Amino acid sequence: MKRRNIGLLPTLGVLATLSLVSAAVAETSTDVTIQNGDRAVPATVVVPDGDGPFAAVVMNHGHGGGRQENGGFGGIAKALADKGILTIRMDFPGSGDSTEPFTEGYLSNMISDSNASLQYVLDNYAVDENRLGIFGYSMGGRIALTIGGTEGTPYRAMGLLAPSADWGQDMMVSFLGGQAEYDRLYAESGGEKGFAEFVTQWGQTQELSRQWFDEMIASKPLEVIGAYDGPMIVVSGDKDDVIRANVIADLAKAYPDATSIVVPDADHGYGFYSDQPEVTALVEKSFADFFADALR
Repeated sequence: MKRRNIGLLPTLGVLATLSLVSAAVAETSTDVTIQNGDRAVPATVVVPDGDGPFAAVVMNHGHGGGRQENGGFGGIAKALADKGILTIRMDFPGSGDSTEPFTEGYLSNMISDSNASLQYVLDNYAVDENRLGIFGYSMGGRIALTIGGTEGTPYRAMGLLAPSADWGQDMMVSFLGGQAEYDRLYAESGGEKGFAEFVTQWGQTQELSRQWFDEMIASKPLEVIGAYDGPMIVVSGDKDDVIRANVIADLAKAYPDATSIVVPDADHGYGFYSDQPEVTALVEKSFADFFADALR
């Protein structure tokens, strides 16, 4: 992995749409609802000015985050639009504006909703199907790696922000508070309720289904990434205590051609949940420059 430490510097139906034109004239942002089987998936499409066909990037949010990520995803989408790249970002079950229960937010559903979102823009917008990228933040990085590592993936470029790339069981033990707490929550998820109640370090209460646990146990994205052969960028923070440096290092070994950027003073919020404009600006610029070059 090329490593840099940079200082500051199926047919889908639409249930409803609400068009919102940004204050700047570089893009148009439209909220849509995509019907993916029985699930209604809230999503936002950001289209650059012009007639297309556009390169497009599918954006996947983190565990319990949502397609806005407190404004962080909107900033990245605008930075990509300024480079002429269309984006779509969606709320996974139980997150953001989703009306689904959080118990439905397991990997196979999230992957399906991400794929459905790609199909939606291919069906409804002037998108060049030969210039497609996928972006994932934290758990969204696991989704991006899994989709990108699937044989026949349509994606030519992959951007990862603090990706949850390790074996799913290792990730859960760390995220849930250690082996004993993981064991307790796993047992609870198999009880009469059908889920375990977990409070994150940020105070968010989540209902984790047994299927969430079992699919995470089966998730080993670094074992499938060999099927992907396109450009990749990995952005991480030197103060991130959720996706730690060893996870990024293991990804570098599994995909040595990736470019790595380490953002100074960035914790796992990457300026989305704190007042760190330099961090946010570097994250936005890193992905905008990468996708603009990779999807030329």
